[in-house]
Amino acid sequence: MYKIPKYHRTNMKGVEKLQGEPIELKLERILNNNEPITDGAPEIFTDKKDGVKSAYNIRTDRWEIATEAMDKVEASKIAKKDAQAKGKEEKAKAEKEAKVINLKAEKVGEPKSTNGTSDS
Repeated sequence: MYKIPKYHRTNMKGVEKLQGEPIELKLERILNNNEPITDGAPEIFTDKKDGVKSAYNIRTDRWEIATEAMDKVEASKIAKKDAQAKGKEEKAKAEKEAKVINLKAEKVGEPKSTNGTSDS
């Protein structure tokens, strides 16, 4: 018995194809029209006196930079928590310092015991 393959449909579409310009025609166009070369990768090399850019230096310790950044993030989170805790402490302190009013109501018309008393 053979398995029948199942084909799944998808919504993915292909990339639109563009016809590129051959290098020979491009060079001819640039040389004949004296056009500047506008495409290409950015230059990452610098003069020797300027040194190497740290973004492109393979010897840069990126781990140290990342840990410093995470320390700053953690410090901001701790500061935010401390600010919230301080706000709660001030609110609790303000509630304790609030004037306490004793509202004991006098009992009016309280029933009294009649045992052992003579009203007659």
